[in-house]
Amino acid sequence: MIRILILFITVTFLACGQRDSDKSNNHSLNSDSLIKHVSDNKSDSKDFEKIGFELMRKESLDKLKLGLNVNDLTKILGESIEKSKSELWGADGEYHQTFKYSGLGLELDMIGEKEVDKIINMIAVVSPCDYKTNKGISIGSNYKEVEQAYKDYLNPDFSNSTSLVAGSIYGGLIFSFENGKVKSIFLGASAE
Repeated sequence: MIRILILFITVTFLACGQRDSDKSNNHSLNSDSLIKHVSDNKSDSKDFEKIGFELMRKESLDKLKLGLNVNDLTKILGESIEKSKSELWGADGEYHQTFKYSGLGLELDMIGEKEVDKIINMIAVVSPCDYKTNKGISIGSNYKEVEQAYKDYLNPDFSNSTSLVAGSIYGGLIFSFENGKVKSIFLGASAE
């Protein structure tokens, strides 16, 4: 599932890159206001990769944050309902395993060769998850709330009316929207 989410996000971002070359495409007011807001803040000089890595270090979804070990995770959530097979990824040389808590709308990418050494590498949440980011954003929050809460972190190169990227696709937070409401939140790196 996490691979599907990463693939979906990557395809979405590649499609978003065409928005500048296709001026006849109608963007919603939300997308236009985001682009204007980011331009007004001279964000072209911002290092969004650095911002994203800082977000990955500091941000959480309630008690869950990147780097949390499997023992602490189990204390918070209990045993995972579904675990994938641990696989070595060539992209980063790490062993990855998906822990899925379907009833909570939560999926975690765990890294580490041994079970006892595993830590959270990526977090993806969907409904019915009610966990909030440090800035109070959760599934169901509206576009304007996210835009306001993360205005200093939003990357105009990867953001539009259906997704807002705080930081970059190489690290940070990604908010996906449906009908102007947050449908999913992703914390981590969606590309390498």
